[in-house]
Amino acid sequence: MEYIENIPIYLQIKDYLEEKIITESYSLGEQMPSVRQLALELAVNSNTVQKALKVMIEEGVIITLRGKGNFVTENAAIVEELKNQIVNETFDSAYDKLHLLKMDNQEITNSFSNYVKQKEKKFE
Repeated sequence: MEYIENIPIYLQIKDYLEEKIITESYSLGEQMPSVRQLALELAVNSNTVQKALKVMIEEGVIITLRGKGNFVTENAAIVEELKNQIVNETFDSAYDKLHLLKMDNQEITNSFSNYVKQKEKKFE
């Protein structure tokens, strides 16, 4: 994993793990790798991984079972909300950038529609 300098590493790890959960690399209810395993995999200090997991536990994305480890929540609604947050953040960023280009909402909508059509053609 390559890290972005101006974003705290623990937040980048949190995003990485959430992406794995959303894409079902880690299924609902599945045990997460240990802190030590994640630290080795991501080439970071275990305290950094623990900080990312702590935030995810506070958000209810991961649950801890004493003596057994960390598990992905079994609550599909929490994972769906994570997905919606990512979608909204992505659209917010794109929308703001396109408005800086002086595009109105209709132009943005048309441009996005054309973009999706082009992507569909590539996958046909």
